[in-house]
Amino acid sequence: MDQAVYFEQNVCECQNVLFYDVSEETLLQRCLVRAGNAAVQREDDNEETLKKRLRAFKELSKPVVEMYAKFGKVKHIDASKSVNEVFEATKKAMLPQVFFAIGPKGSGKTSVSKELGARTNMDVLNFDTFLKNAGFDVNDYDEEEATLALVKNLVNETAPRVLVEDFPRSEFQARLFIKNCVKPSEVFYFRCSKDVCQERLLELGATHPGYLPSSLLSK
Repeated sequence: MDQAVYFEQNVCECQNVLFYDVSEETLLQRCLVRAGNAAVQREDDNEETLKKRLRAFKELSKPVVEMYAKFGKVKHIDASKSVNEVFEATKKAMLPQVFFAIGPKGSGKTSVSKELGARTNMDVLNFDTFLKNAGFDVNDYDEEEATLALVKNLVNETAPRVLVEDFPRSEFQARLFIKNCVKPSEVFYFRCSKDVCQERLLELGATHPGYLPSSLLSK
């Protein structure tokens, strides 16, 4: 408990605590199985020492979990399940709820995304803006590198929900994101004909930063 209080007072506020919840019986069984494997066994992998460690956890570490639970910061993960299931649960606990807004230039996704974010208290992240801030060339970037950088950015996101505008732009990006992050809660697809999009961009005028000539819009 003293370590947790010191950390909060002198380092930074803890945003979330991942608590891998599993029965004592399962823990003992797993560690004893490990003790029988010479390649991974530890010197303290015996039943008596393991029980002492579990008692120490209950006395010293469990109160920390209970303290953070009062502030709604504890994410419980059922650690009795398979490795893949625990991994998926961990990703879901660490990352915000993600939404995508995709559509052609001029379809209105930027305006709607901003309004949706304001009305639902959801952070809006424009993919082009993210690329620029992360040091990528918006017109020539490595899809894998940029997608993984986006995932890393979301891991550090403190907002519970994020709307990513204009992403993903390819099936490769979509599959890579799901593999390394989470499945999006919703994908908002703005369907709009090329003619309507072109009319809207012409109304903006050639001096507007979002303007695209018809030749580029068609591409």
